[in-house]
Amino acid sequence: MSRVSLKVTGAQGQGINSVGEMCAKGLKRAGYCVFGYREYMSLIKGGHSSYQLDVSNELIGSSETTVDVLVCFNHHGLEINLVGVKEGGVVLHQSPQWKFSPEQKKIIDQRKISVIEMPTEEMLTKLKAPPILGNVLITSVVWSLLGRDGEELKNLVKEQFGHKGEKLLAMNFSAIDTAIAWAKEKKISDCWKSELPAAEKRWKDHLLLTGSEAMGLGVIHAGCRLYAGYPMTPSSPLLTFIAAHQNETGMIVKQAEDEITAAQIMSGAMLMGTRAMTATSGGGFDLMTETVSLNAIIENPSVFVLAQRPGPATGLPTWTAQGDLLLATHSAHGEFPRLVLAASNTEDSFALMSDAFNYAEEFQIPVIILTDKHLAEGIFTEEAFDQKKTKLMRGKLVTSASELKKLKSTDRYDPKAKDGVSPRWLPGAKAATFCSQGDEHNADGSVDETAANAAAQMEKRQKKMEALARVLPEPEYTGPKNPDVLVVSWGSNRGVIADAMNQNSKIGYLHYTHLWPLKTKTLTDLASKAKKTVLVECNHQGQLGMLIKQECGLDFDHKILKYDGRPFFYDELVQKISSLTARR
Repeated sequence: MSRVSLKVTGAQGQGINSVGEMCAKGLKRAGYCVFGYREYMSLIKGGHSSYQLDVSNELIGSSETTVDVLVCFNHHGLEINLVGVKEGGVVLHQSPQWKFSPEQKKIIDQRKISVIEMPTEEMLTKLKAPPILGNVLITSVVWSLLGRDGEELKNLVKEQFGHKGEKLLAMNFSAIDTAIAWAKEKKISDCWKSELPAAEKRWKDHLLLTGSEAMGLGVIHAGCRLYAGYPMTPSSPLLTFIAAHQNETGMIVKQAEDEITAAQIMSGAMLMGTRAMTATSGGGFDLMTETVSLNAIIENPSVFVLAQRPGPATGLPTWTAQGDLLLATHSAHGEFPRLVLAASNTEDSFALMSDAFNYAEEFQIPVIILTDKHLAEGIFTEEAFDQKKTKLMRGKLVTSASELKKLKSTDRYDPKAKDGVSPRWLPGAKAATFCSQGDEHNADGSVDETAANAAAQMEKRQKKMEALARVLPEPEYTGPKNPDVLVVSWGSNRGVIADAMNQNSKIGYLHYTHLWPLKTKTLTDLASKAKKTVLVECNHQGQLGMLIKQECGLDFDHKILKYDGRPFFYDELVQKISSLTARR
């Protein structure tokens, strides 16, 4: 795989995202597959941040630890990120008269790195332009370094800022012309010893979007009519996206005063027949778990998105993790059926939302969809979504007037219901009434604490879990029939594992999307053939491995675990897997 990596660094508030986003959009339209990865501290301004783009003419879904081009808005980027520049790479900075340490000079000399100091302040003074246009100057020089045409960049700028008037647009165009002329004069393009691979037309018409944007589109496509949430990274971008399209969709978007209220609003809407959902991160989900349990006992469909970040407590609020799998599968008091799904990329983030609502309504259970910061804020190149294959499945929801008349109050929680799934009808419908409340109840919802009833209702609800397990698909396998190494993982690790597999044809990958209830037949069949089994997770305990051992007794030969708030990087994972395949 031929890939090029570009990293823009600086303090929050300096506009590093605008440079990264402009380059990402331009390169995708030029015929490249782009993957974007952001790092930032939990500060509104200040702190060291980066926006990394990995670019290829082939499908990529991960970032590298090293980069070809490093762009530094301030000296911290030089101090922190110089060590990650590849041999023959380029460093572009705007820190006048910066002096490198002896150690840094050694790295520059050994790796033959070209260091370019850009006179941004001088250019701005000459143009009589405000500081904000410094981002356009830097973007233009990077664009020139990558061998791209200035007119492409002008078209992007016009698209983004054209609505702000001709005067501002003219200033942007002058900045582009000035920066590109400077780059040509200094022969910047000669500084980089590599180049972009040949472009591929197929990428031009692909989407370029984040996991949160894909999930938001999936929520809309699934027929959701109400979204209730409270801001918490990394679930906030989903709230922001859905709210931004509220007028177009007609969806009700409610920012509640806290996560408990958000979960209750969603539950009430679902009880009344409106497709609704909520989203939060770990600490917010802790507050929602009583509502999860309530929905289980009243058999109310409910949809929760749990966007993971490292804990415990506040932890690393703007970084990534997969430490909430056990929280999703075991949270909330009592025993009850639930479905836990995990999105892995933008395709999943879109498609799983329809699945989540359908399963929730068909089995009248809570459904929890896991995502994480890496996926929620990562930038993906994605084909246009298939909007025709999704079906709206509302299960045993009764709306026909003739059928409503036939219902009895005891039909709602009848313990004899097939697979534990009873008819469901809406409060206020012209039908028999029933009670929905959190005490254990008999068939019509009336409080009943007798031993026989308690056992019957527990067994009724748990039958749903058995029925759900029968219809869920097995995990998805990619690779040879008899792999030397079987890698097992879930969530956003999928992209980096797929990239790493390109380096070794003897590796097979089993990916879990449906995490609870857990299917293990395909896993045990493949594990019996593989020479080695490897678990890959972004948590300390190997939580999927714990569930697998619980369900089928399988112990993995090796575990590759990461828990520092960063995702797995392409070259890092290739090295770790290669070291395992080399062992006897």
